[in-house]
Amino acid sequence: MGLFGGTVEGSSSGDSYSGSKLRSYGGGETDSFSSGQDLGGAAGGDIQAQVAMEQQKLQFMNQVHHLNETCWDLCVGNPSSSLSGREETCLNNCVDRFIDTTLLITNRFAQLA
Repeated sequence: MGLFGGTVEGSSSGDSYSGSKLRSYGGGETDSFSSGQDLGGAAGGDIQAQVAMEQQKLQFMNQVHHLNETCWDLCVGNPSSSLSGREETCLNNCVDRFIDTTLLITNRFAQLA
């Protein structure tokens, strides 16, 4: 489970393109350190910690990308040089709902663990 409650992959057709013009971060990449080499000792632990941190960053970037795309598509009809008050309020509410929902789900899973 990602930092914001899940992953963005999972389309039924198996392809990760969701119609966005932005580049998707990650998209089902596997751990490049799983080649079976024995890294041994503390150095292996440091590398594993760095890999885990980079994976968390990747999950976070995926969630931010998903949030931006979802809220933009929902709130902004025709892009112009500035956002209307309605669009700005909609974007703020969308982000707030996303964060609240993510925290609720994350806290619930933490209680179950």
